[in-house]
Amino acid sequence: MKPDFKIVGHRGFKSKYPENTIVSFLAAMDFGVDSIEFDVRLTKDRQLVVTHDNTVDRCSNGKGLVCDFLFEDIRKLDFGGWKDSKFAGTQIPTLEETLDAILSKNPNFPLLVELKEDDDECTKRVYDMCLKYNVLEHGLVLSFHPRQLQLLRSWKPDIYLQGFPDRYIKVPQPPEAFNGLYNKTCLWTTDAKPEEIQFYHDKGVAVDLCPVDNEEQLEIAIPLDVDSITTNAPDVIYPLLRQRGLR
Repeated sequence: MKPDFKIVGHRGFKSKYPENTIVSFLAAMDFGVDSIEFDVRLTKDRQLVVTHDNTVDRCSNGKGLVCDFLFEDIRKLDFGGWKDSKFAGTQIPTLEETLDAILSKNPNFPLLVELKEDDDECTKRVYDMCLKYNVLEHGLVLSFHPRQLQLLRSWKPDIYLQGFPDRYIKVPQPPEAFNGLYNKTCLWTTDAKPEEIQFYHDKGVAVDLCPVDNEEQLEIAIPLDVDSITTNAPDVIYPLLRQRGLR
């Protein structure tokens, strides 16, 4: 890892808190992560909500596709009790609530906003919200949908974008993906090779490694020349880093 490598809290503090919720994001900030990644989706009435899966099944007491719920109905679901009873009653947050909660605590805190939808209007609304909250001065937008990243680049040529290698996505990459479209990419920890990391660095593309959640994964990460690591378990990784003099 580079000497100044950063630690990204994946969906906040996922190992201990209900992922992609405000309580998870604030806990990750308090623990000391350098930045936070979260995911944005649309409800049936096209409200921007923060959740990863395309269904509510895994992370709530409901069933069904996020896009089939009206906002008022998805807000009635419990997005915390599945993790621990002490989080019962936690609501799914909107994008604006998420930005307000994090950035009112630290206006310059770097955020990684992932677009889960391949939807131009959704991308524009997320972009406008990021401008409103000054997210793009310190953070980035990422997606597995290259066309949405192309749109963002067309609107703001100096925007910082994260994409993914061809083998991780279902949609073909534009030919210029690593020739000016992406500023950063992400490799899975079990899949990362030094020569591929060097390939991206030679093109001026930073590299993240995900996930790094335990000692075995950290031992893979340490010798690699990556710019950041993404973790679900900062409570595990930070002590291991301190033991090695890396934090």
